[in-house]
Amino acid sequence: MKVVLDSNIIIADFWLVTTNFKLLFESAKKGDVIIYIPEVVLDEVVNKFSKRLEDSVRIIDSELNAFKKLTREKEKNPLTKAMIDKSVSTYQKHLLKIVKDNSIIVIKYPKTEHKFLANKSINKIKPFNSNEKGYRDCLIWENIKELLTDCESAVSQPELVFISNNYKDFATSEYELHPDLISELENEDYDSKSIIVYPSLSEFNDKQTKLFFAQSKSFEKKLKQKELWNFDLHTVITDYLFDKYVGSELFESDEEREYDSSEPTVNSIYDDFEEKIISVKKLNATDFLVDVEFDVNTMIDFFIEKSEYWSMENTKHISIQDSDWNKWVMLAETEILVSMSMSLIVDNDLNVKSCQINKINKNYAQHFV
Repeated sequence: MKVVLDSNIIIADFWLVTTNFKLLFESAKKGDVIIYIPEVVLDEVVNKFSKRLEDSVRIIDSELNAFKKLTREKEKNPLTKAMIDKSVSTYQKHLLKIVKDNSIIVIKYPKTEHKFLANKSINKIKPFNSNEKGYRDCLIWENIKELLTDCESAVSQPELVFISNNYKDFATSEYELHPDLISELENEDYDSKSIIVYPSLSEFNDKQTKLFFAQSKSFEKKLKQKELWNFDLHTVITDYLFDKYVGSELFESDEEREYDSSEPTVNSIYDDFEEKIISVKKLNATDFLVDVEFDVNTMIDFFIEKSEYWSMENTKHISIQDSDWNKWVMLAETEILVSMSMSLIVDNDLNVKSCQINKINKNYAQHFV
């Protein structure tokens, strides 16, 4: 899950040491979330840090003047410009270390046309407000859109969480995305549900599990309704079976057969099976676990003793490939229906990162060679 932080969230805890930040960073280290901070946000945070120090100097100057008037002493403000510059520099280094240690991705300033921004400002389209302020917020919004996937390619919703307590420019008072921004997303071919806004880190940390569940259900729905035009689950499974299953040895099948087979080998399969999606789970920030089940008609080769074959009452289901393989056995072929379950790991870009057969007729895949 992509998480974008606004400057007001960082400014509330300049050194990012609260429990909520620690929880967020732990989620990032586990791979549950990917944290993004726009460069404009970092610049604003450092600027605000500097301004706060300058405000402290002014407050101390004011109090010292009052003190000197009362006491006629000539005390000087101990806070110098050099001290402030050093503190700002120290803070910048700390901020960059936080970014590096937690694999936070800094989004560069967007290359949005000035005419586009000016038009939004003139027409007071969010995140610009009634007095045409909001240029910085508009840059953040453009950064956010850069992280989104178009409607046809998006795997699940919501795709991104924006954490900001600035609901006036980005959302309604209930922290629903502002209608202006929803219209802009739809006009640019993004899903209106791709972004969710939370006013605080604590609320996001509380809702993270529910968001994972929502994303899982969204992806499952798209898979079942075949809404992902560039991803076909059936084709992925079929390709894997032809590559890994066909040619393997089928041990300890639960299928009841009227013959004694030895080390049956998968000869071929019929690809007209229908897979059933059992579950879809969100594993981390980018990956989903998809569990499926299906029954596949499988042709297998096997050896059968000649004496047993000749004594069988019904041999119609068995095709002899080599009746004289050796003195004792024949090479035969037959078709069986194999019940199978598989697991796939699919990422947000619809790349299949892992695929495996879990069970075949209730026997684990380790029975395959």
